[in-house]
Amino acid sequence: MGLRNRPAYRVVVIDSRKARDGEYLESVGHYDPRTKLLELKTERIGHWVSKGAQTSDTVGRLLSRYARQHAVVAEAVNGDNATAAPVSTEPVPTPESATPTDTPKE
Repeated sequence: MGLRNRPAYRVVVIDSRKARDGEYLESVGHYDPRTKLLELKTERIGHWVSKGAQTSDTVGRLLSRYARQHAVVAEAVNGDNATAAPVSTEPVPTPESATPTDTPKE
């Protein structure tokens, strides 16, 4: 998925006996590393994990990133701050400063 020099990835549920790029059971999200846009269907991922599915290392990292992003949004909504901005249903991109390539060299 994606264009030349513009990668984009699907997060899918697939049988371990199938080819990596083969037919998958369900698409449960997608990730665009250039814009850091991450959308996941956490309820469907939980469903498949409860049936015995295992997440890959990469998907595990994406899930933890997604959980951190939405925990910050939930704190803003449920916090004591009465002037908190309304939260949109749009996915929250990760901050650009979190990428390891942006660290300053000494």
